[in-house]
Amino acid sequence: MERVSVSWILRACLLFMLITAVWGGVEAEQGSEYVPGEVIVRYADIGSGTAVASVASSLNAQIGAETIYTDEVMGIKGMQVVRVPDTTSVPDAVQFYKSNEHVLYAEPNYITNLPTPLGKAESTIQGLDNETPGMTIPNDPDFDLQWGLYNTLNSSAGRADISAPEAWNISTGSSDVIVAVIDSGVDYNHEDLAANCLKGFDFVNFDEDPMDDNGHGTHCAGTIGAVTDNAIGIAGVSWNSKILPVKVFDATGVSNTALEIMGIVYAKEEGADIISCSWGSHIYSEALKETIDSTNALFVCAAGNDGYDNDEIPYYPAGYNSANIISVGASDEYDMLTWFSNYGAVSVDLLAPGQNIYSTLPGDYGFMDGTSMSVPFVSGTAALIKSEKPGYDAGQIKNLILNSVDQKFWLNTTCVTGGRLNAYKPLSLVLPLNAEFKAEPVSGTIPLNVQFVDMSSGEPETWHWTFGDGSESTLQNPTHLYMKPGKYSITLTISKEGLSSIAEKENYIHVKPPYQPVKPFPDGKGGFYPVPTDADDDGLFEDINGNGWLEYEDPKLLFDQILFAMKEEPIGQFDFDKSGFIGFGDVVKLYQMV
Repeated sequence: MERVSVSWILRACLLFMLITAVWGGVEAEQGSEYVPGEVIVRYADIGSGTAVASVASSLNAQIGAETIYTDEVMGIKGMQVVRVPDTTSVPDAVQFYKSNEHVLYAEPNYITNLPTPLGKAESTIQGLDNETPGMTIPNDPDFDLQWGLYNTLNSSAGRADISAPEAWNISTGSSDVIVAVIDSGVDYNHEDLAANCLKGFDFVNFDEDPMDDNGHGTHCAGTIGAVTDNAIGIAGVSWNSKILPVKVFDATGVSNTALEIMGIVYAKEEGADIISCSWGSHIYSEALKETIDSTNALFVCAAGNDGYDNDEIPYYPAGYNSANIISVGASDEYDMLTWFSNYGAVSVDLLAPGQNIYSTLPGDYGFMDGTSMSVPFVSGTAALIKSEKPGYDAGQIKNLILNSVDQKFWLNTTCVTGGRLNAYKPLSLVLPLNAEFKAEPVSGTIPLNVQFVDMSSGEPETWHWTFGDGSESTLQNPTHLYMKPGKYSITLTISKEGLSSIAEKENYIHVKPPYQPVKPFPDGKGGFYPVPTDADDDGLFEDINGNGWLEYEDPKLLFDQILFAMKEEPIGQFDFDKSGFIGFGDVVKLYQMV
């Protein structure tokens, strides 16, 4: 599908010769923070375009600057990029332009470098034998290398993945949704990407060939939207969404603010719903922020790989205070913050898998680490949501994603949500089919017989319950008998016409050891001893006399109360097994409770 606008092609052709003439300035000196000699100037709206051009022409003449990119090329009204003579430093030129009342801001054309690869991961192959109802497992042969989508390596401790198979049971994406990958380009001929790639643009060379000569962009694109269930290679988060390649980084991984702005404006013109930005720096750019704020797309941005607290040392564009930005840190296979990921209780929104990530590379496949790899998981999830709810704007999609993470208490200080991305949960919230249930009772002593009641909406056709103790049921409203103490998590999966929805309640049923509360008895002084308490609700009596600590007096007082209770009600209090008499089993249980 060809979606490059004619206006962009004309702009590129008309300006190619001028760009070529000044391109030496874009090839920045190593170690420089900005392109030598280049300044981005943003003029205020002073009426007609002629008035702005007149002011710009006058200022440029005074300092001896020439215009490299006009506001027509930049796509932002009143924004130009100029090249100042070698006799004028960039900081001096910035101050010169900023001193004019008609200039909103001026800044260097800052350089951005793609994150340096963090090393090669080991090839860890998972077994995928534990598929459960409510999942869709694709036939891509390397799916077992993609733990971020479906992690079976440590499932006993919680899968630590984005629940992609559950999400795919609801949606696999729509070809109407466009995800722009603003990066080093994309290998649009790749066997696992070609069918999902649109015709993009290369702003490094100003042509219509955004072929990836670095590898970073192709790796990101594969996670977002590789062709899936085609018996080739890997799976993408959104099987059917379209990838728009926007090349702004060269083969060495270098870009600058001007190229990034043009890439964003182009993605906006091409109708991108989500813009994936797996790059950044610690330099604040007013021009870049203004461009992001001018779009309606959802921006998914990398938090960075320095191991820094972004609350203290901001990283941009992830750190801009923009309503349409999601900042993403990296988690590992065990739901821990990776050693390299930046974090921030205020500035980083959530985590997503970012270590040992297997995806596409130009003409190949391979592993990469980094928050760059985390971003595509969120971008793909946003594409799935947009597929199901095409009327949702960036803010609504962002809120759905952030309000449905898998929360982990140990992540509370690492990001705003205290959790890791879950692709299934936000989709389940927008479905007409929603699983819900209640139970009665939810707490009690052994034996505890619990009635489960389906409260789902959408008229489900099938039900699958797991009771947390290894037992299951396919009844709509089952009862279950618990015979061991513990806290049990309950899962209900409902299905209808190929769709499914899952409701899970952690530690929902609390089964306690067998005991009966005893009655208060006289203390011989006209009062009563306190009733035994169970302060931590674990089913065991603890601080009997209520003085704040455990001591010999506690079990002594408990036995005195038991003797008193036996005199008052010799059978009912201690007939734990309901046999009608106090037997050996009751004595054992009484001993256990103390």
